[in-house]
Amino acid sequence: MRIELLPIDEGLYDGVAVGTLDGEPLVYVERTAHVRGQRLAHKDIALALVDAVDVAASRVLGPEWSKPLAMVTGLNQRTCNRDRIERWGLPPWVLVLLARAAASEHPRALGHMLMACASLRGGVAILKHGNRINAVVGKKARALVEDASELVEWARGQRRPPAGSEDPGTETEN
Repeated sequence: MRIELLPIDEGLYDGVAVGTLDGEPLVYVERTAHVRGQRLAHKDIALALVDAVDVAASRVLGPEWSKPLAMVTGLNQRTCNRDRIERWGLPPWVLVLLARAAASEHPRALGHMLMACASLRGGVAILKHGNRINAVVGKKARALVEDASELVEWARGQRRPPAGSEDPGTETEN
């Protein structure tokens, strides 16, 4: 049994499509998985789900993804541990988030940006302020991306190859 978290167009199914199970659309109705309209017991797909989450989350958040996933989603860190996912699963919206992010052209860069936005947002309590916080976070994030880009460009401009070196990856020591 193989689950793959993939972005699937919304509205095609009665529920939330999170990817495929052995090539068939895997759809959650509330917290219950379905394939071809048939309910699946979580225990029957638990190991395949953990593997799918591991693949997608590793692409986006790196090999130690449980704490970053908790930070990005606002979920309790224990909820995002492999053993808990095996026992209880994850909310379908988290699976969709991982599917979309893992399918990105630059999943690891997106993961860093997700972490940065989560850091700028702060704790879950901020969610009460809605769109006002989104606008502030978006403005800060755009400014930080510009700052980071300028710093990378500056740092790379500071590199100087040693005299007579043909290897551009080395630089002179001061």
